[in-house]
Amino acid sequence: MYKTGQRWSSRNEPDLGVGMITEKQSKSFVLHFPDAETDRQYSNDQTSLVRRTLTPGDQLSFQDETFTILEVEEIDGLVEYRISNDDDWLEESVIQFPRNDKNELDYILSLSPARRMWFDLRRHTLEHQADNAASPVRGLMGLKAELLPHQIYLAHDIANRPKARALLCDEVGMGKTLEAGLILHQRLLNGLCKRALILTPTNLQHQWLVEMLRRFHQPFSLISEAVYEDFMEGDDNPFEQQPFVIAPIDWASQHPHATQHMLEAEWDMVIVDEAHHLAWHPETPSISYQVVARLAAKTESLLLLSATPEQTGEREHFSRLQLLDADRYHNFEQYQAQQKEFKQAAELAEMLLPLTEEENSDLSIDWDNAFAPYLDQVKSKEWFANLDKSGEVRMSGAQEAISWLIDRHGTGREMFRNTRAAVGGFPNRYLHAYPLENNEHFASANHHVQPETDVQDGLWELDPRWVWLKEFLECQADKILVICHTADMAQWLNDQLTFAGFQSADFHEQMPLIHRDRAAAYFADEEGAQILVCSEIGSEGRNFQFSHHIVMYDLPEHPDLLEQRIGRLDRLGQLHDVQIHVPYLSNSVQERLFHWFHNALNAFCRTTSAGDKVEEAFRETLHAYLRGEDDDLSLLDEAKVYHEALLRQMEEGRNRLLEMSSCRPEQARALIQQINEQAIHGLHHYIEDVTHAFNIHAECINSDPDESAWFIRPSTDMMLEALPGIEEEGKMLMLNRRQASQREDVAFATWEHPLITMLMDEVQGFDSGKLTSAILPIAALPEGTVLVESMFVIEATAHPRLKLAQSLPMTPMWQLSDSNGKFLHQQFTADKWAEKLKGVPNRVAEQWVAALRSNLIEVLQAHQLNAQDQARPIVQAAKTSYQHRCQNEIERLSELKAFNDAITEDDIQRLETNMQEGLTRIDEHQIRLDAIRIILTTKPE
Repeated sequence: MYKTGQRWSSRNEPDLGVGMITEKQSKSFVLHFPDAETDRQYSNDQTSLVRRTLTPGDQLSFQDETFTILEVEEIDGLVEYRISNDDDWLEESVIQFPRNDKNELDYILSLSPARRMWFDLRRHTLEHQADNAASPVRGLMGLKAELLPHQIYLAHDIANRPKARALLCDEVGMGKTLEAGLILHQRLLNGLCKRALILTPTNLQHQWLVEMLRRFHQPFSLISEAVYEDFMEGDDNPFEQQPFVIAPIDWASQHPHATQHMLEAEWDMVIVDEAHHLAWHPETPSISYQVVARLAAKTESLLLLSATPEQTGEREHFSRLQLLDADRYHNFEQYQAQQKEFKQAAELAEMLLPLTEEENSDLSIDWDNAFAPYLDQVKSKEWFANLDKSGEVRMSGAQEAISWLIDRHGTGREMFRNTRAAVGGFPNRYLHAYPLENNEHFASANHHVQPETDVQDGLWELDPRWVWLKEFLECQADKILVICHTADMAQWLNDQLTFAGFQSADFHEQMPLIHRDRAAAYFADEEGAQILVCSEIGSEGRNFQFSHHIVMYDLPEHPDLLEQRIGRLDRLGQLHDVQIHVPYLSNSVQERLFHWFHNALNAFCRTTSAGDKVEEAFRETLHAYLRGEDDDLSLLDEAKVYHEALLRQMEEGRNRLLEMSSCRPEQARALIQQINEQAIHGLHHYIEDVTHAFNIHAECINSDPDESAWFIRPSTDMMLEALPGIEEEGKMLMLNRRQASQREDVAFATWEHPLITMLMDEVQGFDSGKLTSAILPIAALPEGTVLVESMFVIEATAHPRLKLAQSLPMTPMWQLSDSNGKFLHQQFTADKWAEKLKGVPNRVAEQWVAALRSNLIEVLQAHQLNAQDQARPIVQAAKTSYQHRCQNEIERLSELKAFNDAITEDDIQRLETNMQEGLTRIDEHQIRLDAIRIILTTKPE
């Protein structure tokens, strides 16, 4: 079906223009779009492309000459055009494809008229697409989770940079995965990313897989050793076959062939989780560091994630910053000097921060001395003078002073850090320990981490923990999350609890994803399961903060896994204190693990980002202690002292200016307000109209536009082959973010949901909808009066980096006239006019078009001229808006460049070049006829 040289255009991204297939692989191909100067890779089973060919009478260009097409012929999938009577033919791959590739008017009038509703649906689709394309929060609306200010601010800042390269080092539990997902999602929807690679530790690969799918509706392919070997039966590069890939970094960097294939593939974005494990030494950098360095050198966007970026030392931390920007971070001593200056600015910000609160606004400070390094730059500023005043004036001055420091030292920085202390809103955690006397059946617990090891499952009911769990649950009325290490144990516990009369569900990796979703929804339902039993892997990436009791049926070996378990409940949005229940067998490995986590790390009652370092420092003695070979409890005391010292050191090194530059609350709130206003505005009625048009089964559960929910299911007479994200048995779409984010079995619908974007693309691709007809019952006009509606579209093609759509998206223009060319559209709104119309049988409509064709051509030519007049103020306003937006950013960065080393002359030159190119592209806009509706008047009934 697909051949090199064929011409195609994208329904998803019509502003790219017409592209040509330049590279063909077994399961995918590459399209080059010359107008947008970009390439896109598509899989063979895609449905978003439209084949583009020319017809006799159209014109084409070849070697700077224009020819009229006389004849068209297809040979082996490629179209050839005869351009002369001498039998000269040109293959489609060598011609310059015209932007107006056919006579749209003749083509539309040759169609069979569709139902009248298609005209209005096309108009509404174009209007909504224009609104979304122009939105500054496009790409941030579709997150299926609560909108947290620090996440939205950070994602918006990084995603809108020319290159999204940053180190995300939020504390544990602050949502680094969601932040990276938001950045990726934003750049995907804005055309800046088409291929992405996520490298994770092996134990986190499933969590990423679930988070990307459930939170962003973005499916990834997991390429691990087993999957890779399956692919290697052929010659294809498995990393090139899939546009979105997750791979375990330890395997991918140690397997030579996989490494080579991964490096040969082209990526627009690479994300590396737990980046502090990228060990570096001047003489012997780790293999994983070298692999990421090679990826970083050839990839536009790079995100490194680490809650503890500096725990391995300042020099290694600097080595990871070099991955992000080798030019800026080329000298370690210079970096240290910059950090010293940044620390001084942070101390000044710490001094200013209390003054932003009313109760501290009367503190007396010598500001000339405090701002001594910057005095020449700030003494003329109004906010500096206001620092010596009182009340709200001083509070405002302090806030502006902090903003000035952030602009000076924060703008353009690669490192972002949000902390629990700065963000606030997290619950307290309380530990409840239950030491249990062991028995002879579980003697192996003394030397195995999992007590049931070497114990037949027929004896598991004799486990003292099981006896305790039944008694404990009989006294509980709240929902309880029970976590254990293995899927077998999770399934056994659920079976036993159900048999004992408890309302329980299990949740583990051996279950299909859809069954896990149902189990999670059953647990979330107020009338559903009281108990959910999860395995370690099965619960990765899932949040159950509607529960506040967690039972650790066993303990993991690593503090990070312990934190992941508690993090299922301990999250922003948790309304209660988290109660942690830990039963353990006396004199067992589990008991010793408990004391290590509790007495040495205090890991149950607070998060710790230093657990790795403590375990590394006490590795040998810790292993001996856990195995029961050394009962010297002084280990716990020594580790506790060491751990507390590390935490103090980290707190002393806490950089409040970095935290403040990572989230500016006022800007974050404004972004969230925009998202809330736009994410579902008008969507309820659009779902109703578009599902009706395509014969999709859609049942409205709640008709309130802001709270609506729809049950969507494919129907037997549906006009589409498949519905993205909708199973055969159907799916609930909810338009309320909070309600949807609390249920795993429903989808959160916004204008960015794949089903909605696909349906909008299908509306545009449904050519029959370009010609419709209707009757207008009216007494004021003679019966049989012809009226004509048209819709023209302003299009400007450009590379996504120019962000042209924010000023000039694909803009529809509606017109209405009588058959004499008298325009009437200024007397009505398009929606009010549509309400007056009624349908007409297709056979009758075809007769109208045939009889009126010559007159319609004249009327629509007048519409074409009027559309050009309509477009002029729109285009001029777009140019003014685009130039103003670009110029403001150029002036802002030019001012900051004087004292912010992160901003270079190249940054400013790039903005100026982009502005000029964008203005040129706006001038080169095209006006295209999109749809026609022919109306005949009748007498009212």
